Amino acid sequence: MSRSQKPRKAYRQRFVNRTAGIDVLERRTPMAVSQTLDLGIAYHVALDEMLHGRGTEEHWSTVVCALNIALVLAEMGFGAEQIQIMKAALDGAVRTRDRARRVGTWAFDGDGMSAIRLAMEIHDQQMEIVTKATILAAIAEVHRRIDTGNAFQEAA
Repeated sequence: MSRSQKPRKAYRQRFVNRTAGIDVLERRTPMAVSQTLDLGIAYHVALDEMLHGRGTEEHWSTVVCALNIALVLAEMGFGAEQIQIMKAALDGAVRTRDRARRVGTWAFDGDGMSAIRLAMEIHDQQMEIVTKATILAAIAEVHRRIDTGNAFQEAA
């Protein structure tokens, strides 16, 4: 090659995702049972630790994250009649956080525990029927609310 010509770039084949269409359709279907089971395990392990007095801020945050997602899904119409239960559960979580800051123990009070258990049952039902795209939209809305100060930043 002479010096008057620019050197050629090496040929690099572009990656083409042949399953892009399927990926789009996949988001329209409910989550697979194994996927909801995996997510549910994380939420329920954290809840169990909180209920048995072994809770940490991380467990609390995981439970609150699930409650925030459940509230947004309810506001989207997936259990709209249950919004008050979600708000009561979040109120119980606020009391727990405030008490933990004072005394250092992460545990729910009686009313909070009842509301949170019920809210988590509702959340499990929501996860069985909503699509992946809806879940992603709900998570995005939770993050938007956190950014604007309308949700717990600790649960991000």
